[in-house]
Amino acid sequence: MPPRSLDDDIAAALNHHRSGRLADAAAAYRVILEAYPGHPGVLHNLGVILAQTGDPAAALDRFDRALAAKPDYAEAHMNRAGALRALGRFDEALASYDRAITIAPTHPEPHNGKGETLYRLGRFEAAAGCHERALALNPNHYRARVNLGLALNAAGRRREALDQFRTTLALRRGPNPVDPAHYSFHFASRTKIRHDIEQFRYLAAAGSDPDRFRALADAYEAVEREMDWPADDAELVPLPDDVRVHIGQSFNRPIHLVEAPELPESSLNPDLDVAAITRRYAETAPGVASFDDLLTPEALRTLRQFLLESTIWFDFAHIGGFLAAYLEDGMACPLLLQIGEDLRRTFPAIFRGQPLNQAWAFKCLHGKRGIDVHADAAAVSVNFWVTPDEANLAPDRGGLVVYTRLPPPGWTIKDYGADVAAIRAYLGQDDSGSARITVPYRQNRVVLFDSVLFHESDQVDFKSGYQNHRINITMLFGERRD
Repeated sequence: MPPRSLDDDIAAALNHHRSGRLADAAAAYRVILEAYPGHPGVLHNLGVILAQTGDPAAALDRFDRALAAKPDYAEAHMNRAGALRALGRFDEALASYDRAITIAPTHPEPHNGKGETLYRLGRFEAAAGCHERALALNPNHYRARVNLGLALNAAGRRREALDQFRTTLALRRGPNPVDPAHYSFHFASRTKIRHDIEQFRYLAAAGSDPDRFRALADAYEAVEREMDWPADDAELVPLPDDVRVHIGQSFNRPIHLVEAPELPESSLNPDLDVAAITRRYAETAPGVASFDDLLTPEALRTLRQFLLESTIWFDFAHIGGFLAAYLEDGMACPLLLQIGEDLRRTFPAIFRGQPLNQAWAFKCLHGKRGIDVHADAAAVSVNFWVTPDEANLAPDRGGLVVYTRLPPPGWTIKDYGADVAAIRAYLGQDDSGSARITVPYRQNRVVLFDSVLFHESDQVDFKSGYQNHRINITMLFGERRD
């Protein structure tokens, strides 16, 4: 057998990297660097892994070494800028993006990255211009389209932002999606299929094109009967080709979207005691406040109808037993963006001008399962509930637990599943139970809290039935403070 070449070793390391085996890839890159310490491509790729695994300082060192060997390495300049951004060194990041643009002027990614940096600096109009340049080079650049929507919304141009979010939905879910191989078109869980049957029956009963939705419900019921499902109803299984041919035009597509327009007046309850809520948030370090009757009755009714009737519950893989809808993937509507802006205007001392960066809704399909402990990558988190109280079988439970014990220094959010064990171990060091605030579930009750805090669902026990699924809305504002 001939000896392995450098190209063979790099190919093996790249295979680990592309397959998501980051530890194996990093080890392979380090072995190569022992023999070739200045190899720019290997240094760059190791830096990418270090950035992916939450060590931007070490990543920056590898990018700098790669650029010392190859100064015109556009990808290294782009990723160097990302590491600088993660370290809060925004001016240097902008300079690195500009260098990447000079080297690769027709590459949309450095324009998009520069826009993300300007957005973090609060320069929303300039950020929008960068994302527009990225999209001029590649109109189907999904991330740039999302970022343009966020920048336009932050700049107060909500109608234009909604246009961008409609385009991101079309890119992801339209007749010719940019990623037709996306898992959500090719996999399903039994809970997802059952949910869609429930929703179609609900829409038919509500008079929304009843013949069409009854026929869809019948087709999905046939799929549920004929497929061989695993014991865990939340487990993902591949959809056979014949099933995808049968339901593929409707499965995980926005086939029914309900209007949720802006209201002529504020979406928030005009009787809120803003001063008292702001004071309570400030006094509960590092910042927690809950209160009832967040939305006006009209805003609550409209938002709930939008969530019940719109076929936007596309994510069934993030947390078992839950479906999720996201801002850029169907959840954006005029009312939701108005709620975000009304929160910022009503509570300026809490939100401090921070823009809305993401919003999602989670729907609990298993009546007794909650969302496990986690943290949010933001500055201020907003969590509120829209399902009627009658659905909650445990009136003193079912809400949110916020842990007021601060995370350890340097804590990095990795992933919901990866973080849970580490957070549990850390919080378990305090067994007094005093470092937590438990907020029971109520419809239209909201919890505002500093996003640095760990939090989880309290014990959940809700009735079965489509209208009884527990739905919580989360809105994230600004950048996380370390």
